[in-house]
Amino acid sequence: MARLLAAVAAAGAAGAAGAVAVGYVAGRLRPRGNDAEPLPGDGLLPGATLVETHETVLTASAAAVWPWLVQMGYGRGGFYTFDVLQRLAGLGIVNADVIDSAWQDLAEGDRVRLAEDLSLAVALLEPERCLVLSSQGGSAPAGSGMDFDFTWAFVLAPTASGACRLIVRERYAPHTPAAARMVRSARPVARLMTHGMLHGLRHRAQA
Repeated sequence: MARLLAAVAAAGAAGAAGAVAVGYVAGRLRPRGNDAEPLPGDGLLPGATLVETHETVLTASAAAVWPWLVQMGYGRGGFYTFDVLQRLAGLGIVNADVIDSAWQDLAEGDRVRLAEDLSLAVALLEPERCLVLSSQGGSAPAGSGMDFDFTWAFVLAPTASGACRLIVRERYAPHTPAAARMVRSARPVARLMTHGMLHGLRHRAQA
């Protein structure tokens, strides 16, 4: 993810439109979730020094949303975020608009690729409830900038109306001060990508 964010940030900084977009995110788009709310996967990285939680309510059941989460990944269903950001990163990620049965087989210990040679491991999977990905057990090439531990949680919480809350939480534990600065500097881009992901999931699951 670090290399993906860095690539998008560099591409965005190269153009006026990208710079304006990143500036807008930094000033306007704030996480809407509660960082203090206990979520599945929090205990996988107790030493996290940066936590960011996003949330939206989908007018769809957890059962309807779950297949879209399971098929995420490079070479699978993509990440449903803004296509232009993924093209700027140049990593060949394509967002699926349908649920594909070939991508529904996912289990703890499997890897979900963020790019061709970059992946996270499935650390926790409870159908229709949570999917937690972790850098521990994943893979990253030398020089990728992944000098931190990371978990990425997707949690579904049904509401009384039959809809569900979708909560996305990122937890980071940088290994060095330089890694901490890099993670913090990438927050505007990461927020924009997460905002796009939530929008993309809402569009697909509620269709």
